[in-house]
Amino acid sequence: MGLTQEQLAQTQAMMFAQFNQMQMQMMQQAMAQAQAQVQAQLQAAEFSKMTEKMREARQQRFEAENPIQQPEIPVEEDDHDKIQKLEDEVAQMKALLAEVLGKESKKGGVSLHEALKRQEVDEEILTEMATKSGAGDTLADCRSTVARVTLSNYLTEHLNFSSGIKLNRHGVRIVALLGTTGVGKTTTLAKIAAKFVLENGVNAALITADTYRISAVEQLKTYSDILGLPLEIVYNPEELNSAIERHKHKELILIDTAGRSQQNSHQMRELEEFLKVNPRIEKHLVISATTKLTDAQEIMNKFTAVNPEKIIITKIDETSSLGMIMNLLRNQKISLSYFTTGQSVPDDIESASADMLTDMLLKKVQA
Repeated sequence: MGLTQEQLAQTQAMMFAQFNQMQMQMMQQAMAQAQAQVQAQLQAAEFSKMTEKMREARQQRFEAENPIQQPEIPVEEDDHDKIQKLEDEVAQMKALLAEVLGKESKKGGVSLHEALKRQEVDEEILTEMATKSGAGDTLADCRSTVARVTLSNYLTEHLNFSSGIKLNRHGVRIVALLGTTGVGKTTTLAKIAAKFVLENGVNAALITADTYRISAVEQLKTYSDILGLPLEIVYNPEELNSAIERHKHKELILIDTAGRSQQNSHQMRELEEFLKVNPRIEKHLVISATTKLTDAQEIMNKFTAVNPEKIIITKIDETSSLGMIMNLLRNQKISLSYFTTGQSVPDDIESASADMLTDMLLKKVQA
């Protein structure tokens, strides 16, 4: 006889109850096991901490009872070189990025990086500028304010500028122009004299030791007559000393020297003897902007025998590239005093400054 519907319902309910009870027991057992595991882990961790503390205590007691001089860990001598190499690699990557992005600049625009590259500025300088300037500054259009400020700041930091000749408050300022033949020393001296006399009414005198070229003496004589300045012609150091003594009450004495080849040691010694007559002579080395960098470097090196303090760059108008100036004078002690930009006297001469050189470099690209 089969079960009734009521009995089936009761049986099903009883089975569900048993199942729920078994499930509850299993959950309680699982929870108990989990708690036991957690407790065991906590105890193990606590035991591990206690063991570590005991080990440290034993180690400290051992070290206290048995002091040992710890050997110094040697520092590899080339660690600095490795760091420098990494920095250089990063700098090169930034410079390369500047070059690539500079070429991709907007149509008709030239980045500062590309402009200086066209001016034949050394890659080392371009890399350094890209590294030390703000992000993307060397990628700015060379006509922008950002580009001008970036370049001017770099020039201010890495080149020296004396902004022309400064007169003494008391006593005469004596200035001699030195250099190789054909760089424009005589014309430059006339420009400087005209600037001081015509614009500032300075009481000056001219001396020429360039007796090798009759044309140089005649040229300077013409300028001295126009400006109303006395001109002394000297042939040896004694005559130079006497001429300086005669004009010691002037505000400014300008001395034109004969062009000397950096390859001729006799001429360099002769120049050195001339300039020894008075330790107050301020020496300005004149170099043409058209000079090759290697030749300019050799000229500077050979003329160090007479210790020039300043440098004048002439014939800015006769070259399309002025990168040589940055390449030659970066991180040099000698300072830039003047730039000459043409043949006109006294107009085509400018006192050197970072802003002036910035204008000249960027103008060459835009021209």
